[in-house]
Amino acid sequence: MPKRFDVAVVGGGAAGLVAAISAARRGDSVVICERMPRLGKKILVTGGGRCNLTNEDLGPEAFASGSPGLVAAVFGRFGKDAIRGFFKGLGLETWSEGRRVFPATNQASSVLKVLEMEAERLGVTAELGFEVTLIRHSGTSFSVEGGDGRRVEARSIILAGGGLSYPALGSNGSAYELAGRFGHRLVTPVPSAVPVLVKDPMCHFLQGQKVRAAAVALVGGKPAGRAEGEVLFTQYGLSGTAVLDVSESLSIAIHREGRADAALVLDLVPFLSEEALASEFRRRAKAGWPAGDLAVGILPDKFAPVISAMATGPGGGQGDAGGALAASLKAKRFAVSGTRGWNEAEFTSGGVDAREVDPRTLESKFRAGLFLAGEMLDVQGGRGGFNLAWAWASGHVAGLAGR
Repeated sequence: MPKRFDVAVVGGGAAGLVAAISAARRGDSVVICERMPRLGKKILVTGGGRCNLTNEDLGPEAFASGSPGLVAAVFGRFGKDAIRGFFKGLGLETWSEGRRVFPATNQASSVLKVLEMEAERLGVTAELGFEVTLIRHSGTSFSVEGGDGRRVEARSIILAGGGLSYPALGSNGSAYELAGRFGHRLVTPVPSAVPVLVKDPMCHFLQGQKVRAAAVALVGGKPAGRAEGEVLFTQYGLSGTAVLDVSESLSIAIHREGRADAALVLDLVPFLSEEALASEFRRRAKAGWPAGDLAVGILPDKFAPVISAMATGPGGGQGDAGGALAASLKAKRFAVSGTRGWNEAEFTSGGVDAREVDPRTLESKFRAGLFLAGEMLDVQGGRGGFNLAWAWASGHVAGLAGR
């Protein structure tokens, strides 16, 4: 005989754990069906192992979705203050670093521990190593079946199986297929907050070099995202925080829309205007500085051969060593041919069409008793605790089961 519960949560990550706690606090019997050998493995790597819980600037305007009203409704029920209050109630102290909120311990393991302790206190059952392969609905209940023959029944189902990023930590996209069986449409998932592929001599010469830069993503020649931060040159292209922060629009254009006109423009000297940079280069050239040394003290020494080529190459002759070189460094354009894969993507952009669930409860519009949370839905926020905040908030609301 299958085990019977009021609520079955598919996925034991951030959204799934909070959904289970939310439902159990209401008095429901709850089971988490998790395909990995332990709960919350992905939580442990968030925020560089520190778990960036949320952001002081949390709000619906920080997210992209096919249903902006849904995002607003969810955070209206469980916003930044409620999130911090929730964890405070679990015994977790938090602090802010800039606008980002972290546990006082600076350890993601502390976040997972308090969640596990609360789930255990509430009597939540965890079925580990349970890979859900099929969900059936009959009458007033659902049957959740695993590949190993295990089966549980529940009155309600919460799909919180995550997206596709970091598959080794449990997110393999299989829950999307489960939602599809109930008629839900999938907005094609693509990697987000991910390094990009570029073929450019600068990347070859500067492998391993980091600089602070301003990045602008271009799609069809039009700006599609801006950020300033670290840029890392690699053998395959570009990475670093500034690149990750603008990568979503590039990934959507390339992987979802099949476009070949994605590009990235870097201002490699964001702390000086083009005019000031050109003036300094001209002064140095006039004083007889070697071409490769024109950027000494402005850019890392590893740039010397690159600067030499840019200053003496086509368009950068000695007659205009300053102006041409400054213009090139202030708007260096890279054609983007693709992105790195799911193993290097922090987030998933895409998922079940958010317009297909009730904004107030996150219940499926196609099947009563079926709820969706976290990266299951086509809701994306930027780096800095936004996506994890969405997981907590959507999990909490789905766990309320419409009440």
